[in-house]
Amino acid sequence: MRRTYRTLNDYEMQHNAEVGLFTRPSTFENKDSIIMQNDILRSNREILVEHYDLGELIRKERITRGYINDSFEIEVLREQGKSRYLLRRYRTGIHEEKIRFEHALLNELQKRKFKFSPLIIATKEGTTYVKTGRHLIAQAQENYAAIFSYLPGKDKYRWDTPFCSDRELINAAKILALYHNTIYDWKGIISWKAPTIIHKIKLMAKQWKVYAINTGKSPFDIYFLKQFEYLLRILTKIPSKSAYDSMPRLTIHGDYHPGNLKFQNGKVTGVFDFDWSRMDARCLDVGLAIIYFCSSWDETCDGDLLLDRVENFLVSYQEAANEIKAIGPLNQLELEYLPEMIHMGNLSLLDWTLSDFYSTSSDPWQYLKYLRHSVRLNRWLESNCQALTSCVQKHNLLP
Repeated sequence: MRRTYRTLNDYEMQHNAEVGLFTRPSTFENKDSIIMQNDILRSNREILVEHYDLGELIRKERITRGYINDSFEIEVLREQGKSRYLLRRYRTGIHEEKIRFEHALLNELQKRKFKFSPLIIATKEGTTYVKTGRHLIAQAQENYAAIFSYLPGKDKYRWDTPFCSDRELINAAKILALYHNTIYDWKGIISWKAPTIIHKIKLMAKQWKVYAINTGKSPFDIYFLKQFEYLLRILTKIPSKSAYDSMPRLTIHGDYHPGNLKFQNGKVTGVFDFDWSRMDARCLDVGLAIIYFCSSWDETCDGDLLLDRVENFLVSYQEAANEIKAIGPLNQLELEYLPEMIHMGNLSLLDWTLSDFYSTSSDPWQYLKYLRHSVRLNRWLESNCQALTSCVQKHNLLP
């Protein structure tokens, strides 16, 4: 049996709760045991009746794609007819200020006329979320719920089955550029300051060593131990803090992949799941998106970055950002360090895979697939650094 324990300081606990890295429930778990216990949470119907004026709930369907929160497509009936919404039950343990940050961001995007993000439906009390009660056990944490408009389009992909069409990829890069140039000068909210990626990476080695001490005998454990020394080494291959601090900052999406987008006729119609949004380097968001959109999951070339897709993504992003002329396209410094920011983004995905596996009852074969993918991607980055750098450098649009 796998044994787990954690020794985390206050800063680490804030980091983990902020992005869900060590508290994120797995789809392998029975989510009913997490959010639907009668003594912990009120029913969806009670939330609607007590806190919203949307009409009678006539249908609800759980959306099973998510890893962090539990979401439901709900349909309500009023005199004007039927309407659909998304009801989200936030994971237990999330900081309330993190929810406020996400909601402030979504409200700001609406003010700035970014039409692809969901509207937050206000409660009767005028708030953007509901506290759904505490567990009766001492020191149990508050639970939260919110309702959003239902975005148009189709859910076509998952983060581990992301191979969208070239047309969809090109349009998704354009929408990411639009998002960055829409929100670039927003300062966030004072009450929530999340740690950046360069600070998170400093915490990883300590936690990974704890996992290594407490491994079991599953295929995941065996592979992790085999790769352990290599994983520790790659944690040191990051940009200097001075270079990192010189890059433009904004509120990144943090999880911009085909599974968090809706599509219709080859174009993005909706962007959702802003759970990992935070202030960080704009270049990191682009690097993460390149991983999600351009890395292969095919067993014959798993982990390879497909440079033709990287090329298409960067051309579309740079051209769209150049036309908007707010923060503009990636500058020379960002392009110079983009391969390293892709590496840093991959480290964050490695960290999520390890932390989610060792803090939940996860399927070892499924998570072995995730771990192998990230390790193979990192080895590809090391072996093809020159080719990737050449691909990236030719897309500087600034004088």
